[in-house]
Amino acid sequence: MSVMIELLPSAGPVLVVGGGAVALRRVRNLSDGGFQVTVVAPDILEQIHGMPGVSCLDREFADTDVLDGKPRWALVLACTREREVNRRIGDAARARGIPVAVADSPDESTFFTPATLRDGGLQVAVSTGGADPALAKQIRERIAATLGPGWAAVVETARRARQSRLGRTGASADE
Repeated sequence: MSVMIELLPSAGPVLVVGGGAVALRRVRNLSDGGFQVTVVAPDILEQIHGMPGVSCLDREFADTDVLDGKPRWALVLACTREREVNRRIGDAARARGIPVAVADSPDESTFFTPATLRDGGLQVAVSTGGADPALAKQIRERIAATLGPGWAAVVETARRARQSRLGRTGASADE
């Protein structure tokens, strides 16, 4: 049994190695979530450049990016097309005790990124434990179609009602 934990941007900066389509999806989710992201790859898709909170280093990955990284990374994501590079990234992150997701090897990963549906404060995550991300995406899309839009307003109303019951004002984290 695995436990899904939602990280907040205050957890720290994230290193994403790779600049292709898989990296784009991961970086977009992290950027949308307010994380500070550093992307390292010799070829980074143009869509990644200029995303809020994203810095791009257009060069090859070096083990020191993880091992000597300043600041210390909260998460590392290996999203290259090169099996050997992804393995090195995973090894380096695990050596430092940093959670790592290796896109082409669930067995080398210490966490998985779920397919996430977001509508305001509502978040629904689907994971296959790295077995088949495309299947997780299909399931997420079916859930989205079933739920339909408009949940942001429902969640905000529930948040205000809960705060009122607890005698609080202002925004608070969902439980």
